[in-house]
Amino acid sequence: MRSLYLAGPDIFRSDALEQGALLKALCAARGLRGIYPLDDAPPELGAEAIRLKCIAEIDAADALVANITPFRGPHMDPGTAWEIGYAEARGKPVFLWSADHRLLAARVGAATGSGWRDADGHAVEDFGGRENLMIAPSGTIVHDSPEAAIAAAADLFQPRRPHPSSDRAPLGLLQMIGIAAAIALAAGYLGERFLFK
Repeated sequence: MRSLYLAGPDIFRSDALEQGALLKALCAARGLRGIYPLDDAPPELGAEAIRLKCIAEIDAADALVANITPFRGPHMDPGTAWEIGYAEARGKPVFLWSADHRLLAARVGAATGSGWRDADGHAVEDFGGRENLMIAPSGTIVHDSPEAAIAAAADLFQPRRPHPSSDRAPLGLLQMIGIAAAIALAAGYLGERFLFK
């Protein structure tokens, strides 16, 4: 069974275990196994053990689904950003979702005569994305819900049906020679009948 590592700040919610169960149920409904960072994590686990556990789970997963909803500020959770980068470096497909539908520039700053600026006067990236371009490069879909991101991941793992024409057996050499001969005879007959009278 294909598996998805479920990255995001959901582990910090007051209902973190319930949220994890919900995300894993969404995966199961699509025939996937959800790997939630709090699964099998004893409460006394130290920082380095947590980090190594998450890395091992990303390595074991077939893809990563990440919640990039702004967390403790205008941007996404930094730990989740690291996990996205790690998964991409390992060649894993990454699917993003955010409950905040605003574009990054509007979320962080205000339009000025010299582009978008934050409250401190610093330039705000304005490439029309919902998060920093290193997280969501141009053309990246940021889904509006975990359901949509998980569905996209499930679609990736569905076996592709061949085109109906590919169901037919390929023509053999003798069949191709026969077809070519029939075309040549027909062309000769038509030429003699109409052109060389």
